[in-house]
Amino acid sequence: MTLSTMQNRVRDWLFGQTLPLWASAGVDAEGRFFEKLDFDGRPITGRPRRTRVQARQVYVFCEAASLGWTDGEAVARRALDVLIRDYGREDKLWVRATDDAGAVIDATPDLYDLAFVLFALAAAHRVLQDDRAWPLALATLGAIEAQMADPVHGGWQEALPPVLPRRQNPHMHMLEALLAWQAVAPDPAFEAAARRVLDLFNRRFFDREHLMLGEFFTTDWAIAPGAAGQVIEPGHHMEWIWLLDQARRLGLDGHERQAQALFASALTNGVGARGLMVREIDRIGVVRDGGARLWGQTEAIRTLLLRGQTDRALALTETLFATHLATAAPGLWIDSFDAAGAPQDTDVPASSLYHLMTAFSALLTEPA
Repeated sequence: MTLSTMQNRVRDWLFGQTLPLWASAGVDAEGRFFEKLDFDGRPITGRPRRTRVQARQVYVFCEAASLGWTDGEAVARRALDVLIRDYGREDKLWVRATDDAGAVIDATPDLYDLAFVLFALAAAHRVLQDDRAWPLALATLGAIEAQMADPVHGGWQEALPPVLPRRQNPHMHMLEALLAWQAVAPDPAFEAAARRVLDLFNRRFFDREHLMLGEFFTTDWAIAPGAAGQVIEPGHHMEWIWLLDQARRLGLDGHERQAQALFASALTNGVGARGLMVREIDRIGVVRDGGARLWGQTEAIRTLLLRGQTDRALALTETLFATHLATAAPGLWIDSFDAAGAPQDTDVPASSLYHLMTAFSALLTEPA
């Protein structure tokens, strides 16, 4: 399949089927996103409405608008209004979740959620030109620095109060958000915070002995004891490669050697029998969990395109349509498969649309 043929297929799936479904069935009367749909495309209620999902979907519909799907702008604007109205805290941090009616059910500030709030605000600034986004982002980052920074060991706490293990994942998404802001509205605060995440990557996350990316750590960023410390997720290798390239483009370079090592490791040890990225390997490359998550495939597609491996990216995209996107009702997805290739989901998580959008945005903007 040629690139232009695949781009047409992706456009039809994304703009013709998926976004219209999630802009209608996936949104309530207030403009707040449902966490999940069932496999008939109907919303599932009674689940906490997590801040991370609301923020991710704001990004999705902003990005859709930037790609020419004009209906996305109105959806994104309404959702941004709800995010700001219902999910902010007085101390400039953000809550973890509300119920279906918008009442806060978990006020905990969570670094993963906060990263996606910053990311959504960057999209709102870039696409919607919303005047609230920039000051809100700076206020949020200021509150994170004031209340969650770890001046002794580096990085930020996972939540308040602090919890263990510490993880690279929320820091990676903080870097993603900081780079998104630095690309559209450069500011010393965004750059300084991004440099600190990159420093943590160099000192702690990247395993120089095994050329892997660790996931779980102790308070002082030592490798977590036991099985958790051995967990390696090849999909995160792909995600970091993309982010390190974005950092390079913004003048925060010096990580190509690590990126090359992560790319080689992911392709050598992280690809299963069907060509899908597996969930987990260990630090010496042995598969721990041969199942597949949707997000791992989308990160691989985007990074294969970045690295000039277009044919391999197209082959993986075709496999994606034959597996994760092969649902009876169009516009949905199967998020998880086990190692034997059996689907594991009873519903469709909205959170996965962010990953699909990042990959398909890269594919659609790739010169044919």
